[in-house]
Amino acid sequence: MQKEPSMVQDLDRALNAAKSAISRRESKEALRILKGISDPNSHFVAQSRITKVFASLDCGQLDLKPIRIALLASATIDHFADLLRFWLALDGFAANIWIAPYDTIAATILDEGSSLYSFRPDITWIFSTYRDVRIHANPDDATSIGGSINDLVLEYKKLWAKVQSQVHCVVIHNNADVPAEDAFGNFARQAAWTRRNVLHRYNLTLAEAAQAGVVIFDIDHIASTLGRSRWTDWRYWYHSKHPFSFEAHGPVAFHAARLISSIKGHARKCLVLDLDNTLWGGVIGDDGLPGIELGNGPAGEAFVDFQRYILALKERGIILAVCSKNDESIAKEPFEKHPDMQLRLSDIAVFRANWESKAENIREIARVLNIGLEAMVFVDDNPAERDLVRQFLPTVAVPDLPEDPSGFVQAVDGHCYFETITFSTEDRDRANYYRGNAARTELLASFSDMADYLRSLQMVSARGDMDVFHLPRMAQLINKSNQFHLTGTRYSESELRDRAAQPNVAVRFFKLEDKFGDNGLISVVVLEARNGQLIVDTWVMSCRVLGRTMEEFICNDMIETARRLDCHSIIGRYVPSGKNKLVCELYERLGFSLVEDHQGATTWRLGLKRELDQLNTFVAPTSHLEQADLQHA
Repeated sequence: MQKEPSMVQDLDRALNAAKSAISRRESKEALRILKGISDPNSHFVAQSRITKVFASLDCGQLDLKPIRIALLASATIDHFADLLRFWLALDGFAANIWIAPYDTIAATILDEGSSLYSFRPDITWIFSTYRDVRIHANPDDATSIGGSINDLVLEYKKLWAKVQSQVHCVVIHNNADVPAEDAFGNFARQAAWTRRNVLHRYNLTLAEAAQAGVVIFDIDHIASTLGRSRWTDWRYWYHSKHPFSFEAHGPVAFHAARLISSIKGHARKCLVLDLDNTLWGGVIGDDGLPGIELGNGPAGEAFVDFQRYILALKERGIILAVCSKNDESIAKEPFEKHPDMQLRLSDIAVFRANWESKAENIREIARVLNIGLEAMVFVDDNPAERDLVRQFLPTVAVPDLPEDPSGFVQAVDGHCYFETITFSTEDRDRANYYRGNAARTELLASFSDMADYLRSLQMVSARGDMDVFHLPRMAQLINKSNQFHLTGTRYSESELRDRAAQPNVAVRFFKLEDKFGDNGLISVVVLEARNGQLIVDTWVMSCRVLGRTMEEFICNDMIETARRLDCHSIIGRYVPSGKNKLVCELYERLGFSLVEDHQGATTWRLGLKRELDQLNTFVAPTSHLEQADLQHA
């Protein structure tokens, strides 16, 4: 691929600027420069030059979160690993990557003395390709194909179980990348026994077999998006066993980094939208309702499809907000009256239309929703507004939009901001939870007394021990929570299930409902009875319910659990992280006494030798909901 001279010169200038920043020991500035010139779809040589400069950075200055990744492949993936390190750094991770010897996937996993287990990975990645699906397409015995696929998937399930029995980690497993070449041509889709259909059946069976703690990496989708004819470079397969073309290395590394970020709870969850020339063509304040482009004509149809894409994001749990320079009543008109409008006001959690700075409005939206700016994506057609938000709110993701609205969907979707590895009832209803939260914030402004406000919410909580129905959401909450997380512990679904099976351990969930609606499952505690003490191993809670005395309600439940397990005290620990400062004084507020303070990590005790009064809370238990939950299990 021939590169334009101007592109090469721009790259040279940026790399020289990054090197200069490194020489001044300004690693954050250097990483910012490298991020600005990085594109997973750019030429492999350009990406290699960027990763080479990145390798010279002092990562100790970057506040990156360490993560250990083990790669086990039947192909050569060293170049891929270099790119993966870089894209993970852009997502906030310092990746330590261990690569197993070539083509030793099963042998490495089954050997309990292998370096895989001494490495103790956070993620073990089985980096297979279609070449590992050695199932012969036999038209004379098509009925045996299903059994052969099941046998192969069963072997992989045994490898997953072996890994997870030796080290607590998430397992990523590639599905099969269906090759472009097929001797049967179009007929390959018509007969069940052809290689193309066998690989598709294998991919479905593999996905259905994925259990708790196992994530299927859809490498086949990346191959189809890039183009199957460009996916494989046979010269490099025969020469050095590269699994795909060098052109594919960047897209695979980028998508993998986004997936791993989601596994570690770093995916974004709020889409903030401009209105004029973003959700419709034209300016509603000048053109009026009949004058905006929406529904009719090429541009109008493109805006409708962009709204449908946004609505699909909302229906899978992404919070929607509006940030527009407009008069509010005029800005709301299309949502209320335009027949082709796909989004309605009920889909928007927070609506901000005024003439203030968009950066300040986004800060206000984050405050109302009680989420961090790093969880937000801002979409605006105006380059000046995008630049302003990037300058003042650097942790907010701001994709560039093309002038033609037909490219809006790809401009947002291509960044994979909202990657996920699970989908639960709480995910589906999350937008409604946050819209209710915004209504509660507005109600609070009308009260002068906090107690009166909390009483007016009419809050009730369903609670119970972990069950199969609630397990996925409980594990998700533990792994995504950072601010209200006392100890920073993480548990996969399988680990949480194992903990709950121990007779001296209680794994409890809590839900919260009020007059504005159901907040869903908002807190999890892991409690362990040990030598007459109830140890609070893990306590996480959604920040969207902070300040409503839910903490006191949960503490009362801990007291009841302690008495049930014959414990005379409760021991809580606070382990500081970069994000959980808001709970550093929680135990003190709940009446615990400080036992130890070791460099900010504190231990607290609540004695139960005498009958304790219940802590004051405006949350009431809901026994009928608890019974309904038990019936779900």
